[in-house]
Amino acid sequence: MRKRTLKAFAGALVAAALVVAPLVTAGASAAGKDKEPAQLVGVVGERQPFTPETNQTSYWKKQFSDTIVECYSAEGNTSHGKITDGGKTVTLNPYQDSWPGDRWELLVVKGGAEEINVIKLPKAGVAYASLENNGGQQSNVSHWIVCKGKTPEVPQTPAPTQKIDCTSITVDYHRALRNGDHINFQVRAGEREYQVNLYVDRNIAGGWDTMGLRDSKGGTVPLTQAEVESGVITWKYSELLDDPAFTVTFVQTNETDTWPNLQCGTPEEEEPEPTIPDPKVERGEWTDGAWKCGDTTVTQTRNVVTTTYKLENGAVVPTVENTTETQTRPLTSAEIGEKCDLVPGDINAVCVGDVPYLGYELTLPAGYVVDSKTPVTITFLNPEGENYVVKNQPLDGELLWPGASATAPKMWPGWELVGGEYVKTDGNYDWTREGVTVRFEVNPSYFTEVEYPKASAECANPPIGGPDGSEEPTPGTVTPGDGTPAGTPGTPAGTPAASTDASALAVTGGGLSPLVVAAGGAALAAGIIVLAIAAHRRRNVGAGTES
Repeated sequence: MRKRTLKAFAGALVAAALVVAPLVTAGASAAGKDKEPAQLVGVVGERQPFTPETNQTSYWKKQFSDTIVECYSAEGNTSHGKITDGGKTVTLNPYQDSWPGDRWELLVVKGGAEEINVIKLPKAGVAYASLENNGGQQSNVSHWIVCKGKTPEVPQTPAPTQKIDCTSITVDYHRALRNGDHINFQVRAGEREYQVNLYVDRNIAGGWDTMGLRDSKGGTVPLTQAEVESGVITWKYSELLDDPAFTVTFVQTNETDTWPNLQCGTPEEEEPEPTIPDPKVERGEWTDGAWKCGDTTVTQTRNVVTTTYKLENGAVVPTVENTTETQTRPLTSAEIGEKCDLVPGDINAVCVGDVPYLGYELTLPAGYVVDSKTPVTITFLNPEGENYVVKNQPLDGELLWPGASATAPKMWPGWELVGGEYVKTDGNYDWTREGVTVRFEVNPSYFTEVEYPKASAECANPPIGGPDGSEEPTPGTVTPGDGTPAGTPGTPAGTPAASTDASALAVTGGGLSPLVVAAGGAALAAGIIVLAIAAHRRRNVGAGTES
């Protein structure tokens, strides 16, 4: 059991590393191999370490959720493709118009190797290779996963717009400024024609991200972050002209060409008023406010800086106003699980006939969602050794007490069967008899201490001498006495069992209550005491034994 736990833990570490690590460069050798890679048949995309998660179509669909429509797993030939080159490669078929999406998005080829071949946007008709096995030879394809995708739509940015007079031009690019954005002027003065121009250059000292403007005479102007993000350039081009009278015959702003044929006199004789810029709004990042367990939403705030402009005495004067915006967003299930504990109902030791069980009732925190009907892991915490762990349990039910058996030969914690008689032992989960802390965990967790039924309870101890009509252990049954709970073959001792004992009374009421056993005409209470309940947030506990 310890080995299975360590393997599962190692697999989880590998899966976590895959989420944050970049894909291995195409054609690179697997880490830690001493041998040179074999000459592979087929194309190699990107190498990735194999983990159990990479065997799942859901894993790849999550990794490429923006473009993948659906993923499929296959071991042989399908309508999507076939195994080729004697089992060494996978070749995809042409994409069909009737299929969802419009292209092959991803292909994963797995052979008998520690690595998988991952190909983004694979092509039909191309053979893609399985990778080397531990012996350095190309392995046969064991299975492959292919995903269909849809080409993302590329948003179209409007062409730049121009506003020009005889002194300046204002160009709105309708997006943040980029290196190479330009304005070209063709000017005619008398019999002479010449050009002046301005462009955005990412090599200007003092500019945000070294962004600035450079004109055809070598002049430079650094740009602020706000100016770059505004996407607007206002350029007083007339300062570069040599003639008092001129005609602007042609203007080019990136892909927008105009022929204004704008005739202008002497700029000094008629100075136009400065252009008033449009209002500018800068928004900060959203910040979460406080929330508590039971909330399903959180209020966010962000700072908004609005700059407006007006003319005063021929000059443009800005006015800055700071405001705060608010919005509400839903809390994610992961956030709720990180902060909030499970909500406990009744949690007790109960007797079903002469067999002890743990009865429990849990409720998930408001807003926390699970995708399984059996999400609970129950751990009996051993203060001096390995824990007793049972996974995949429902949110409420009954769990056979560690060391107990509901089938012949019946067993009780702290007892073993020797020569047909029950003998007291400090093994067989004896440590659970004197009050034991039990942890219930989904992602949120909950701890409580549960007392084993009192000695007077019918299910507390075995009958004196030995089981009535005892038999030899059934072949395949774990023999009690080595710390392992006895049970029927193939049935873990921790597996919940529905009682068929005629002396077990039904549970009634809103919560789970101790079952009352009728025996010999006298009612005997289950003898349950919950000593202490303490909810804790993700406390580190010693390594557990998985049941």
